[in-house]
Amino acid sequence: MKKLFIIPLFFLFLSFSASAQTDLHTKNKKAIKYYALAESYIQGRQFDPAIEALENALKEDNQFIDAYFKLGSIYMLYAKNSIAKKYYMKGADLDTNNVKSATAYFIVGEISIKEGDYATAKKYFQYVMNVKPNNKKLTDKAPKYMETCIFAVEAMKHPVAFKPVILPNNINNSFVQAYPVVTADRKTLLYTVRSGQKSTDDENIFTSKWENGKWATPYSISTTINTKYNEGASSMSADGKTIVFASCNRADGVGSCDIYISYKEGEEWSVPENMGKKVNAAGWDSEPSLSADGKVLYFSSERSGGYGREDIYVSYKQENGTWGVAKNLGPVINTEGREVSSFIHASGSTLYFSTNNRPGMGEFDIFRSDLGDTSWTTPVNVGYPINTADNDATLFITADNEKGYYSVYDKKDYNNMRSYLYEFDVPEVLKAKHKSTYAKGKVFDADTKKPLKADIELYNLATAARMQWCTSDSINGGYILVLSEGMDYAVHAGKKGYLFESIQFNYKNAKAFDPLTLDIYLKPIKKGATTKLNNIYYETNSYALDSRSTAELNKLLAFMKLNATTKLELAGHTDNVGNEADNLKLSGNRAKAVYDYLISKGADKTRLTFKGYGKSVPVADNGTEDGRAKNRRLEVKVF
Repeated sequence: MKKLFIIPLFFLFLSFSASAQTDLHTKNKKAIKYYALAESYIQGRQFDPAIEALENALKEDNQFIDAYFKLGSIYMLYAKNSIAKKYYMKGADLDTNNVKSATAYFIVGEISIKEGDYATAKKYFQYVMNVKPNNKKLTDKAPKYMETCIFAVEAMKHPVAFKPVILPNNINNSFVQAYPVVTADRKTLLYTVRSGQKSTDDENIFTSKWENGKWATPYSISTTINTKYNEGASSMSADGKTIVFASCNRADGVGSCDIYISYKEGEEWSVPENMGKKVNAAGWDSEPSLSADGKVLYFSSERSGGYGREDIYVSYKQENGTWGVAKNLGPVINTEGREVSSFIHASGSTLYFSTNNRPGMGEFDIFRSDLGDTSWTTPVNVGYPINTADNDATLFITADNEKGYYSVYDKKDYNNMRSYLYEFDVPEVLKAKHKSTYAKGKVFDADTKKPLKADIELYNLATAARMQWCTSDSINGGYILVLSEGMDYAVHAGKKGYLFESIQFNYKNAKAFDPLTLDIYLKPIKKGATTKLNNIYYETNSYALDSRSTAELNKLLAFMKLNATTKLELAGHTDNVGNEADNLKLSGNRAKAVYDYLISKGADKTRLTFKGYGKSVPVADNGTEDGRAKNRRLEVKVF
């Protein structure tokens, strides 16, 4: 499987200085003889004797430019960049205006960037631009590298507070660890493992549980998911119940690498399904990132019709359970370069990704873009030392914006590169636009107390827009919802044959933003069963419905459609403050307001009635403000 975290250095091919013998920069016959001998060794891929021959050529003529360049190219092949840089510089410095010298300076500049030596890199790219060689690659890329140098020098003057800590050995116990993902409750870690150094070595998805204050021994996520093929670059929903991952060269594949999806019920994962041609294309599709509710998929693709080699695409899950046609995120995010390794924060408010085509510290840098009212903002580099001269990617930020995870290669040995997982406290510049918390619990039948598989929906009360939807686990009833700051929410839990339950969370100006444990008990539909509508609002001292009631009212309409024979009474109640007759009238008018809305939207009159009860049916002590607030309510009663 193609992986971002294995991107080789730019190697100059060995024909860099290949030319007719008459074009060589020497008249020394012995030097030319050694040079020809070196080329014959290179043809046979005998590089060590080629090095010896070239060194002999330089002993005969230490001004032999071509020999320096040829040595540089061999050491580049060996990934001994500092040695290669020395030879390129020696050769180029002998004739700074030579076109070949411009190419050598370009390579020296690239190596210097990879070493984080931006001042040196800037100097040599300026040489390239001064010589103006007849080489489009050099003349196009040199100015962009100059931008990199200028950006990097300034970024290093203003480093971000960033102190990553390597995860324990029980997590980093394979050759490669990458693509870390954590559930909203920070209890489950998911990541990709590769067993050996070769890209053909087996890759699988592993998981670890947070137990007793540490990550427990990791294990293969499932034999259903991990197979003889490579599986990796995975992502999961906030509740850990949906996983997407990339796998290549399978019999059911659409392209070379495709994205697959699997669902968890209880402790068992379903057989993964290829996400199909609406998501996958004929080429490479990988590095998926799943939204908190598992209904929005971001991923990287090489498909035709994009802006560059790889672009970031998005697909939305439809009401019928299928996935919509993937759409390119557009030129605000994607460039003519490569955009890879996307990650959507649990809040849905911030997208992180890596690209090699914006001013940064080197090859791939991590950028962030925030979601505005209708579009993504211009991506911003998250800074140094989060970004370095190396390839930086595979970032994950927890829902609460507190912890981050990413994978890093051991830079000490580029011929034997292992990658490790790190954890860090998230600096301000990296935090998502909105932090999130979660509501976690189980859904039960109120009578039998058995777990239920129910639909759970999260609405923004200000807009009546559905923000998330999920189903509780059919085996244990478990669910997790992600709640983001700055919003007033309604949560609805329902199932055919049961009254729905509604809950309200106001996080517009929340002082406390802690996780919630919330079990939900659904009452079977039977005569006399009641449920409170917790998200019906009225204008002050009025029975006129407030616009924040729209989501709840529409949910009530949907309930009546799903349960087509159920008849309901809308019952208004007040506290004991004020005139009894006025309270009775107000409660009746408020119930009627809901009745009128439902009828205006097509509800069957024969299935609805309304009544005001005033203060006569309290459910709490009217002697406290909290009790009075609970008594001011609108209920639905089955009759």
